[in-house]
Amino acid sequence: MLRLAKIKAESGEGWGFIKNLSATGMMVEVHSDFNLGNRISATLNEEQELSGIVRWREQSRAGVEFSEPVDVAKILAKPSHIRSGRIPRLPRIEMQHPINLYQGSQLIPANICDISPAGVCVTADFRFEIGKSLKLSVPELLDIQGTVRWQTGDRIGIVFSQRLPLDDMMIWLSTFHNAARIDGGEPVALEKNADKASAVDPASDCLPYQVIGHDELDKEILIETVDSATDALIQFKATSKFFSRVSIRKADNVVLSIGEIVLRAYDEKQTAAKSRCG
Repeated sequence: MLRLAKIKAESGEGWGFIKNLSATGMMVEVHSDFNLGNRISATLNEEQELSGIVRWREQSRAGVEFSEPVDVAKILAKPSHIRSGRIPRLPRIEMQHPINLYQGSQLIPANICDISPAGVCVTADFRFEIGKSLKLSVPELLDIQGTVRWQTGDRIGIVFSQRLPLDDMMIWLSTFHNAARIDGGEPVALEKNADKASAVDPASDCLPYQVIGHDELDKEILIETVDSATDALIQFKATSKFFSRVSIRKADNVVLSIGEIVLRAYDEKQTAAKSRCG
């Protein structure tokens, strides 16, 4: 079994996969930097939600015991009816986040209401033409191509030309939720998700970052050497599509996960913002 679901935890919302399911529990797979906490719920679509207690966690996998037994056959069955003329869609993550829309060369500021790997709902003070192609620019994500599907008042539905990679979205959502908690007065939240980053020798923080491309034979190609995690993240996103994979490491050969890089980049922005305010 492999079912995409919206995972809601104490730290926020994200996507994951339900890999095993029984009447009493499930195994879910999420991004390794996603903090699950003690209780989670998994929403498969608008009509199906599973909830329970996290009994174990091993990197990206977690075992969840349901609050009460579930009907596995019903959950796995394909929709046999269409309610209100449509099949229930995959759940979206609700959020408030700025986004820039480009219709040709015209910049249209907007705000995200909810998002999924397949599309996004935004609000904007602009009247769009249905079927019009747009470029969407989201901070911390690559530029995305999309098409306007509907508009009601200032709410606009946009479908992406290609589904967004779940790993990229989970990293981005992790940064978003960490930022929200810090802004809300929980400065320790970022540190709890950065155990590996804090374990690095402080002396190595002065070393530059190396962005490495790997071909299909895993041969390494040095793409760029940069001085900040922010620049390393920019290079990673800009070059990932040209290699089988891209890694980032310090000059002392310590390999860093993308989650660590995102958290370090966010920390750099927070430090820069405090310096400007000071």
